[in-house]
Amino acid sequence: MTKPLLIVSSKTGNTRVIAHAVADSLPDALLTTAEKLPEDLSGFNPVGLFFWCDRGMAPEDTKAVAPKLAGKKIACFATMGGDPKAERAQEWMKKTSEALVASAPDAELAGTFLCQGRIDPELFAHMSAMMGGEVSPEREARRKAAEHHPDRLDTIDAVKAWQQFFN
Repeated sequence: MTKPLLIVSSKTGNTRVIAHAVADSLPDALLTTAEKLPEDLSGFNPVGLFFWCDRGMAPEDTKAVAPKLAGKKIACFATMGGDPKAERAQEWMKKTSEALVASAPDAELAGTFLCQGRIDPELFAHMSAMMGGEVSPEREARRKAAEHHPDRLDTIDAVKAWQQFFN
């Protein structure tokens, strides 16, 4: 019998909130990070990869662990500061998830889940400085909207997504 394996990468804590919500719904699951991944993965399936949007890609630790998931059924869960319903965000999620799963021989992508997360204040300040230091009202409104995510509804939706992918 195999157990679910949840591998989380989280810079600001957003993605960790989503991973913990899913883990709480799966009493026999192992929630871990790429750095603490067990050597023997034969007792684990399905797998959840929980990651954040890092400069338009998955973070390095997630990209490094994905090839170790050969033969697994994988669901990808991600957070980003932008609007997760936007076409560009959905395209990013699809492309990124497919690339991660393709790096693991004989792995299967079970589904994807994307939600908004708070924007790292350091990143926002850095990007603002690169754009001349001015923050448009529209950009500030997007930042403020992201401040409240992930919220309780996001966590409920993540748990429902897992159930949909694997039940």
